[in-house]
Amino acid sequence: MKILVAVNEFKGSLTSREIAELISKLANERYKNIEIEPEVIADGGDGFLDIFNNFSEKEVLVTNAMGEKIKASYLVDYDNKKAVIEVAEIIGLKKVSEKNPYLASTYGLGEVIKSLLQENIRDFIIGLGGSATNDCGIGMLSALGYKFFDKNNNECIHGINALSKINRIDDSYLNENLKNAKFTLVSDVENILCGQEGATYVFSKQKGLKEENFQIVDDYVNKFTRIVYNKYNTNYSNILGSGAAGGLAYGFLTFTNSEIKKGSDFMIEYLKIEEKIKEVEIVITGEGKLDLQSFMGKAPIEIARLAKKYKKSVIFLAGTISDKEIDTLNASTKGIIDASFSILRGISTLDEAMNKVIAISNLENTVSQVFNLLEIFKDEQ
Repeated sequence: MKILVAVNEFKGSLTSREIAELISKLANERYKNIEIEPEVIADGGDGFLDIFNNFSEKEVLVTNAMGEKIKASYLVDYDNKKAVIEVAEIIGLKKVSEKNPYLASTYGLGEVIKSLLQENIRDFIIGLGGSATNDCGIGMLSALGYKFFDKNNNECIHGINALSKINRIDDSYLNENLKNAKFTLVSDVENILCGQEGATYVFSKQKGLKEENFQIVDDYVNKFTRIVYNKYNTNYSNILGSGAAGGLAYGFLTFTNSEIKKGSDFMIEYLKIEEKIKEVEIVITGEGKLDLQSFMGKAPIEIARLAKKYKKSVIFLAGTISDKEIDTLNASTKGIIDASFSILRGISTLDEAMNKVIAISNLENTVSQVFNLLEIFKDEQ
């Protein structure tokens, strides 16, 4: 019995690689009739770097979203002039000591891109998930030579505070190398820039913005798009995914040679997931929580849909499962998952459940039961 294991990370607990390796090891040690095809997956957020091969990893000192110096990794292929950057690694929530979107800046990301441009890198893949920012990319763009000024000709660079004051844009100092660079933006969300389904309303609370300030900040963002339109006669604010990473996607699309791709589509194509599904009998996928958001373009559900295209059985593993939310879906949508299992083996606090040692034990025990059932079913055929 051949099984494809392609499980998203359990955020803050187990990485996709750790999950794939644990399940492979379990099958190899205990189940002679089960062959695992492990795959590390990520659709633009945390863990995005792990899906790439044939790149060199570089660990460097960078400036995080709050201006602190941290170590971060990115991938480079000098022969093909290509780099892969995971936004969460540089200006992500996981990298800051405090949350303050009024000050949080994408400037450090721009510094990294500028450095790579100087090394003759021209092709960038950017994983957009997990940022701590809501600045529409003005920090990054400032590092690359764009200048944003307030009405008193003071330069505006960092965070919402600066975004709110922008009155004009000057592109005469633009980094020359940027003109020859292209960016593929990989987004795990499809939210537009403004409005109640936009960057501020949907994502800024987790970045530290209070709900009573959502409309105020959304107005700042709207004002910025009007200034951009008046100068360039372009408006990318309604493009699906333009709200990703606090509007960073909008900044890329507007000011650089960029295209945006749905994270799950990019990953499935890059890893040739469809071809691998054809070669197995069962697909095991999953993520930290199975709920309605899982069905809004997330990688595990898109993998499940693809598996059903080839009439493969789908098993979903999750930390927690929201049955009430899943029950609101129609039968055909729910039917893309044949069986779902929460790995929690008893009552526990969130901190206990996310503890790596406990999570490994829970996953191993749950997968053992799944494999036991598969072997029983196999024997009865």
